[in-house]
Amino acid sequence: MLRLISILLVLVTFFWGCGLKNENKAEVSIFPDGEPSLYFLGEVDSDITTSCGQATPATTTTGTTGTTTGTTGTTGSTTNNTRFTVISQLIFKTKETLNLRFTYDSTQIQGKIDPQQGFVLAGGLFGKTVQGTQGTVEWFNQGINIDTALQSAQQISFFNLEITLNGTYSTTATSSTNILNSCNTLDGVNCTSGTSTTQCFTSDNRTCLVQNTTSDAKSVIIRGTLKCNAPNIVPQ
Repeated sequence: MLRLISILLVLVTFFWGCGLKNENKAEVSIFPDGEPSLYFLGEVDSDITTSCGQATPATTTTGTTGTTTGTTGTTGSTTNNTRFTVISQLIFKTKETLNLRFTYDSTQIQGKIDPQQGFVLAGGLFGKTVQGTQGTVEWFNQGINIDTALQSAQQISFFNLEITLNGTYSTTATSSTNILNSCNTLDGVNCTSGTSTTQCFTSDNRTCLVQNTTSDAKSVIIRGTLKCNAPNIVPQ
């Protein structure tokens, strides 16, 4: 408890002078089960976080096979897909890193955290590793820069998101991890060099970071606002 209070005081003091107009800020409350909540006022390190994330179409083309009088042929059409898979990694100036994967749909105002890869908040002054596969991300109007007419992978130059994430962390283990990668996995536990439709976050490129289920695992809810502006990414 004392450690959480100390973290809170350091974070608030450190970022007090950053101003509330910062386009790379995070205002996040962390609610550990049975413990005082931690208010996190952070700033995304734009020198390290060069992109707000990558969006990839969830589906691409549709095709139709038809028969006309005397002729059999195949026609295809490309739909303007509204659904994208977003993978984002934000690194804060206090060295925490937040990786999350969620589904974006331009016809909606919110999407779900990916039920397999989910999210990981680790390292820095927070000093723990929170993992989870449940939660929602809200973007409202103009809240995330994705060009739905571009049916290929694209870098995200900015977003303004509201998050609600549900996960767990160990009350005893500490973490200094500040760079996490994605890897393919067949079992959700081990990384593989082969092709897979499932990915996970990893710190060593060998094993997946999975939700903590040990006896000392504590449930935690993360709520707040994430703002990211990557000026070097030109909107497509």
